[in-house]
Amino acid sequence: MKKTITPILLTFITLYSFGQISFESGYFIDNNNRRVECLIKNTDWKNNPSEFDYKLTTDGITGKGSLSTVKEFGVTGFPKYVRADLKIDLSSYDVNKLSKTRDPEWSQEKLFLKVLVEGKAKLYYFENSGLIRFFYSTSTDTIVNQLVYKEYFEQKNQSYVEEFEISINKKFHQQLWINVRCENTREADIEKIAYRKSDLVKYFQNYNACSGNTNVVFEKKKGNESFHLKISPGINYSYLSVINTYDKNYSTDFENQLNFRIGLEAEFLLPFNKNKWGILFEPTFQYFSDEVQKTNYNFIVDLNTIEFPIGLRHYFFLNKGIKLFADIIFIPSYGIYFNSTFERQYTTSSILPTYLEIKPSQSFALGGGLGYKKLSAEMRYYANRNLLNNYASWYSDYQRFSLILGFAIL
Repeated sequence: MKKTITPILLTFITLYSFGQISFESGYFIDNNNRRVECLIKNTDWKNNPSEFDYKLTTDGITGKGSLSTVKEFGVTGFPKYVRADLKIDLSSYDVNKLSKTRDPEWSQEKLFLKVLVEGKAKLYYFENSGLIRFFYSTSTDTIVNQLVYKEYFEQKNQSYVEEFEISINKKFHQQLWINVRCENTREADIEKIAYRKSDLVKYFQNYNACSGNTNVVFEKKKGNESFHLKISPGINYSYLSVINTYDKNYSTDFENQLNFRIGLEAEFLLPFNKNKWGILFEPTFQYFSDEVQKTNYNFIVDLNTIEFPIGLRHYFFLNKGIKLFADIIFIPSYGIYFNSTFERQYTTSSILPTYLEIKPSQSFALGGGLGYKKLSAEMRYYANRNLLNNYASWYSDYQRFSLILGFAIL
């Protein structure tokens, strides 16, 4: 059992070798306004890219498009990116780094912007390491400008002691009122708009529609496919050894055993990188029960618990609905334990037995598996866990190797 970690790591490496992001149909427009149909390595970028890989043919060599060579590019079925020379406010959202000035802190940059809405008025998006900015242009002003939203510290009074409060510069409301407004739009309607993607996409859609202009919305609508609920029964192959650090005669190894486990797995897919990443939460019932008889002692363990592991999953999509996946999971020390105890009984004297309440330490697990439609199968290794974490002189080595089957109910 202790050597199981090596094949698990090899499994992760193998899964990764099968799961590289593929090249998909797309195009780019170069500096000479030449449109090139090609295959683009599609990572469904979370942060706006500054370059991308492409191939002219399936077996061709890989080229690289960049801000210096490409004006626009896109992957079929995904938002496109356009190059823009612009001013961007680089003010931080971090409350520990907020500036004390209301005005934006402009920086002249050349960026690829994601196009969210296209029409008489266009809406663009930029994200990088938590910095989010929206931009716009119109049919009468094709220059790309940022919609200004800035949080900053403002001095509360003019006393000798400086006191500041967080204020917000919402100039983007004024920009929309002046440059992107239908005749029947009220000022109160614009003041309700938050500086977020859903609000701004809807507003630009409505503006283009009322202007008699066709909308092209590039953002994909997210539905229930971003959340999965799965029943996850399985079999554990478990190993348990209990060690007393003062007297080795109090230590014992229990028999390795097969036992049943059942879980309910909730998975939330993250909205980038083509749904390749998911966050897991899997309440799971586990048990281990055994008795070992020795010359002077009997050792009895009775573990019945509901664990609450959380983890991160990465998918590797193959074809025909088949996908491989790899997990890394954290098992917190918190759980529900139903009269779970370790007991040492004396067989040669009337001394009262020793009862130790099982209170495990935190641990982690690694796994990998195969999914097809609503079904999945996974092999998972649970690293060593101390079940007697509350006792200084006692220690346990509890490890598991699990075969887990899954059936999606949502």
